[in-house]
Amino acid sequence: MTCWKTINITKEVGQNRLIMLSVFTGIVAFIVFYIPFSMIFQPIDLIEPPLFGVLISLFLLPLMHKLMHVGPLLFTDKEIRLQWNTKYRFILTLKIELNSTLSKKTSVLSMLAPSIVITIPLIITAFFIPEYYPILLMLASVHIGISLHDWLTLISLVYAPKKSIIEKSENEFDILVYKR
Repeated sequence: MTCWKTINITKEVGQNRLIMLSVFTGIVAFIVFYIPFSMIFQPIDLIEPPLFGVLISLFLLPLMHKLMHVGPLLFTDKEIRLQWNTKYRFILTLKIELNSTLSKKTSVLSMLAPSIVITIPLIITAFFIPEYYPILLMLASVHIGISLHDWLTLISLVYAPKKSIIEKSENEFDILVYKR
């Protein structure tokens, strides 16, 4: 097998630029979603949820995002190791270790899983429970900002050869192809 391409979005785009793009993407997503929702649900009386609940939701959103990447991997026979750590005594972090390679389809599905399982249901819920639409759209927009890194990686994965194998190392993905 030979390495067709190595993907390291943080290295290619830059850490600061990636953070700025994520924040910008989240803000634009909120504006794009909020304007139509506010026009459709103008006569609705909004309910203000407890601040503590909103903060807990924002706090758990990155962890849920990371766990959703694991979802499609559970249906494979690959061994997955999850390692929970704490930063600054109260911020939970999750490290996912996979000791084998994945097919292109599984890798693409793993990249799409957080958007399918978190963002889309938040937007649908905002439509069906309009009293909470500003908070739900804010959570969806924050998640879209978090997902930017995944979408940039996904673009590279989609253009990989059909029968390629994806190997994840610490901060990058290696796209491997069979040498003929």
